Amino acid sequence: MASPVTQWLSRMPPELERKLERAEALAREALIDVHANLALDLVSILAPRMPFDEAIERYLESVALDGEEKEAIGTRAVALMNEGEVREDLAREGHRGWGWNWRYATPLGMVRYIRRQQKRSDEEELWLELSAARAEETLVDAHMQHASRFVEVMGDHADPTRAVALYVERLELPELRARMVYQRVMARLAEDLLPRLPEDEQQ
Repeated sequence: MASPVTQWLSRMPPELERKLERAEALAREALIDVHANLALDLVSILAPRMPFDEAIERYLESVALDGEEKEAIGTRAVALMNEGEVREDLAREGHRGWGWNWRYATPLGMVRYIRRQQKRSDEEELWLELSAARAEETLVDAHMQHASRFVEVMGDHADPTRAVALYVERLELPELRARMVYQRVMARLAEDLLPRLPEDEQQ
C-alpha cells in the first residue's frame, strides 16, 4: 500500500516527478562514493589486523547494508583502491596480529596468548564502534545535503516537511538515520523560515 506521501505525490505535475527522480539518482550515486570512502577509511585502520576485503565487509555490516546496494558499495570501495594499496595488503598476509608460536607452549604462555587475543578483540570492537559512529555522522551530513535538494525541487509544490519525508522514504533510510536527517534539515530551515520578533519587542 502506497504511503500518504507517495499518494500525495501522485497528484503532482509529471515534470516534478522527473526532477525528483533525477535528484534521487544523484543522491544514490553520491552516497555510494561516501560509503566506499568510509569503508576504505576502516580498511586503513584495520590493515594491520585483517585483509581489505574482510574490513570492507565489517563496514557494510556496521551500517546495516544488504542486497544490491551492499554489492555496489563493496565493488566501488575495491575499485577506489590503487595497485600499491593492494600490493601492500597482500604483503601483510602472514604478518598480521599475534600468531601462535613456541613461546606460548606453556600454561603461563597459554594464558598470555588468550589475554593478548582478548585485548586484540576488544580493541577491534572499539575501533569498529568508533568508526561506525563517525560514519553515521558523515552519512547524515550527506543525506542532509540531498534532502535539502528535495526541498528546493518541491519548493513551489509542497512544504519542507513533506519534501524531507519523501526523501527519507524514497532513499529507504533506516528509522534512526531518517529521524536524524529529518530533525537536522528542519533545524537548518528554521533559521530562515521561522518568523522573528521586531527588534523593539525583543528588548
